[in-house]
This record gives sequence, C-alpha cells and structure tokens, in this order.
Amino acid sequence: MVSVAFNFNAPAIQRELDAIGRQVLPRALARQLDDTAFLVRDKVQDEIRRSVDRPRPFTLRPMKVTKAKWRDGDRMFASVDMLPKQAEYLYFPITGATRHPGEPGTARNDILSFSAQPTPYGGAFNKTSFKRLTKKARDDTTKRGAVRAQRAAFRGQGRLPASLKWVNASRNAPGTFWGVIHGTHGLWQRPERYSRAERDGIIGNARSPQGHISTGGPRGGSSMPWTRPGSTMRLLLAFRPTIQTPVTIRYDDALIAGYAQQMTEANFLRTLQAKKTWLINRP
Repeated sequence: MVSVAFNFNAPAIQRELDAIGRQVLPRALARQLDDTAFLVRDKVQDEIRRSVDRPRPFTLRPMKVTKAKWRDGDRMFASVDMLPKQAEYLYFPITGATRHPGEPGTARNDILSFSAQPTPYGGAFNKTSFKRLTKKARDDTTKRGAVRAQRAAFRGQGRLPASLKWVNASRNAPGTFWGVIHGTHGLWQRPERYSRAERDGIIGNARSPQGHISTGGPRGGSSMPWTRPGSTMRLLLAFRPTIQTPVTIRYDDALIAGYAQQMTEANFLRTLQAKKTWLINRP
C-alpha cells in the first residue's frame, strides 16, 4: 500500500486556498487520488501487455480501482487492487516465487521448465510446439509398440522379415522418447541416422580401393555405426518438480512510474483550479 501526504507549502497552491479553494479542497484531493490510481492501473496493465506472451483480455484487465470519496476527509483513499483470479498466476512472474506442481499455471505432478522452441518472451510453454511434440511422442510410442508386438509374434519362427527391422520400420526417422538423461527428465529426440542407401554407399566406397581394411562385423554385415557422426540426443521438453520463476513483470516499477508522473504539485494545482472554476460556474 502506498500512503500519500500532501505538503501545501508551495506558494502557488497557498494562493489558491482562498475561501473557494478551501471549500473545494476535499474534491480536488479526491480527484488527484483518482487520477493517480487510474494512471497507476494503466501503467501496470501496459507492463503486463509488454511482458506476457499474447495475453488474453482477461489477463490484460486485472486491476480494479476504488475511487476516493471526498466526504471521507482525513480517511479519504483511492486504491488499485488486482482481481483474485489474475493475482493467482501473475503473482509468480511479479515476485519470482518458487512454483510447485498444482499451483496456478502448472500441471498436477511436474512443471514444464524448458522447451526447444520457447515463446517469444523465452517462456517454456509454447502451446503449439508443446502439442505438436507430445502428439509426435505418443505416435512414436504407439508405432514402436505395434512393431514390437509383430516382432514378438515372429520370435522363434526363423529370420525376422526386413520390414520389421527398426531401421526399415522407422523409415529412418530418429524418433522421440521420454526419459531421464544426466538427471534431466523430459522428451528427447534420438540421434539422426544414416539411411540404408547412405550407409551402404559409404561401406562400398571404403571397400572399393585395393588393400582396404575390412569393415565386416556382426551387425548387419558391418561394424559401421548407423548414427551420423556428431549427431547426439536432443532435449525437446524438460520437466522439474519445482521451478524458480523469473521476474518478468516489473510491477513495482510500473506502480512507481505512474505515481511519480501523476502525483505532483503541478498536477494538483491544475486540479484545484479546475474545481474552483467548476464551483464558481455551477448553476
């Protein structure tokens, strides 16, 4: 809460405090408080608009202004409050508090902490990318399960058909999987692989010169790996049990900027003069 105390030592304001000025002073004070409250509200909402990735109207209008009542005298106040629902999830980017599963903006059991395709503001939850990646992971799991079941059916019946070898069944796609690697739980993409034609071509070129060293081996007739050199597993999505939320909404800065801009002697003098003019010209 911000408390305001007025000091009327400025000569310009003292000159305005004649009989009429003293009569309209409470109204002028109330108007000054209201103008400041509305400007603070606008500054905070502009900061949210700047900081939140594609905010919805519900997010952009979280602030409620309670206007000052001039008849309250010394108890006069105006307030700017954040509505409860918006406050629940804006609390974290404003304060930088630690977020736990089950709190607003999180899943029930874990928290998305990293995405290979972040939002424009660097956030992890890129909705389009998240849906695409998790659907691909489900499809990969389903496909691998189906091929695994077909392999099991052929077990003990002789040579496995070429169509059920994963290098053929996967159509050379690296595929994805859920797992924990080096302590990071997430969705990973397997390393890229040579196609059969690329691998056979490399082996053929290596064997063609006179005096070549044989690459024969137990795997597919050759010890040459299928994985492309330099290709490694790639982290697509990462999850953590808790996460320290970065401060992205500079709430206090916006509040102070609005207050400093509006709550000045010059502005109050104009408000006081306007109220005197209103009283003189009132029918």
